[in-house]
Amino acid sequence: MLTEEFLKDNLISAYFIDNDRENIEVMCRTEDHLSVFTEILPFDTNNEQYKTLIKVVSLDELHETTWEKKKQERKEYEQEVKRVAVKEGLLKKIIENIDSDYFKLMFDFLLSNKPEHIDRLFNFKIYIFEQEMIRNSKNEKAKTAIRKSKTPIEAFKYYLQIWEESNQTTNQ
Repeated sequence: MLTEEFLKDNLISAYFIDNDRENIEVMCRTEDHLSVFTEILPFDTNNEQYKTLIKVVSLDELHETTWEKKKQERKEYEQEVKRVAVKEGLLKKIIENIDSDYFKLMFDFLLSNKPEHIDRLFNFKIYIFEQEMIRNSKNEKAKTAIRKSKTPIEAFKYYLQIWEESNQTTNQ
C-alpha cells in the first residue's frame, strides 16, 4: 500500500497509461533505493491509492507528465523509424519519389476543413510552435491566433505572418 510519506521520498513518476485516462502508472524506488517498481492505479477519486497519490502529485501534474512522456515516446518512435528507413534505404527511395501527389496532399490538408484534417490540426500547431522562429517571436498576437486557429490554413496564415516579420528583421 502506497503512503504519502513513502511517495514523497520514493516517487519517480506518475502518468496516465491509456488514451481514456482511466489508469495511472506510478513508478517508485524501493525504500533501499536499489530497485524500481510500478503500480497501476485506477483514476477514481474514491480509490484510496489515488487519494494518496493526489496528495503528492496534482491532477495537472499527472496530465503534464503524461503529455511529456507521450511526446518523448513519439520522438523515440520517430527516431527508430528513421533509423530503420535509413538502414533499409527506404528514406532515399521516398525522397526520390516525391512528386505532385505530395503537393496535392499538402494543399488538400491546408485548404479543406475535412474532419480528418481538423483532427491533425493539433499536431500541426505543435509542429509550428516547435519552430525556433515561432518560439523566439515576440508577436504574441499572432502566436495566440495560431493557438486559436480552427483550420490548418488559418494557423499557417499566422505562421507566415511571423515568418515575414522574421525575414524583414533579418534583411534589415
